[in-house]
Order: sequence, then C-alpha cells, then structure tokens
Amino acid sequence: MAPPSREELPRQVLLLRETPDGNFAQEWRPAGDFDLAPYVKAPEGRRIVRTARSVRDCDAENIECIQQCMRTPLPRGYGHVRIPRGSGGKNDHCVKQCDPAYRDCLELEKLRPQELSSTEALSDWASRHRESLLVGSVVIIAGVAFVVVSAGVGLIVLAPALLMTVHDSASVLPLAETHP
Repeated sequence: MAPPSREELPRQVLLLRETPDGNFAQEWRPAGDFDLAPYVKAPEGRRIVRTARSVRDCDAENIECIQQCMRTPLPRGYGHVRIPRGSGGKNDHCVKQCDPAYRDCLELEKLRPQELSSTEALSDWASRHRESLLVGSVVIIAGVAFVVVSAGVGLIVLAPALLMTVHDSASVLPLAETHP
C-alpha cells in the first residue's frame, strides 16, 4: 500500500513492522480501524498549556557557562586550584562545574519531537532511531504530529495527535476544542 497523501495523514494510523533484516516496513491503515480510546488521557488532562521553546545550542550554552565561571573569582577554599598550572586548574574546575548542565541539555534535546519531511524516508529513519521511539514520543511526519501509542517487539504504532483528543461525537473528528 502506498503512503497516504499529506491531506490523508491526519486520518491514518502508521504501523511500523520490523523485518528480519532489522529495517521497518510501513503499513498505513485508516484510523477508524483502531480503538484509540485507551490511549487518550482522562478528561482532567485535556487542558492545553502554551509554552515557548526554541532549539537549544547545548555546546554554546556550555561554552558560555565556562566563560562565566572563568570570569568569576573562585569560592573560598578553592585557591589551590590555580597552583601550579595557572588558569588551567581553574578551567578544569569550571568544566566540571558546567558539565552536569551540559549533559542535562543534551538529554532534553533528545526528547524533542523528531521531524521527518516525507513518508519515504520513514522506514530508514525508524531503523536508525528505534531507541527514541518510546510510548508517548512525538514524531512529526510531513507536518503532522504523530504519537507513539504502542511500542513492542517488532511493532510500533503511531497515531495522529489530533485523533488522541477527546470529543463528544464519535462521528466527527474535531480539529480543536475549547474550554471556558
């Protein structure tokens, strides 16, 4: 079956089946074939919280942290750090001070939604990123947000985020919902 068009993507569920050679084969099915109700959060979790987030440059943040540390005097009791190597000892101290924040930044960037511009490269991409395809992960395919709703041995199921919303009428798939 050919991948759906961009217009059809929001109404399709993607099954990624692992093949014997370790790659993934795509299988697109109409969303109506699946009961997604068990994957939708309870009504109290439906509020949308607006956030602003840009792509972080962890390396630049780390360099800035080290430079800031180098500009500040060492705390009391750390005077021995400079001896005998001049500022080299302080640099080592600053690198160690900034390393936890740098590692945290790298871990957070791994959790960002993964983006693919087309469905053609999806199977190869899934093979290379199988560790990041955990339940609840968001993958953006050709501009449509998909949520990993099931990830087991040999099968990963992704459903459009729009279908994961709660709605009153089973016959209508809402595009938005308002709350007073």
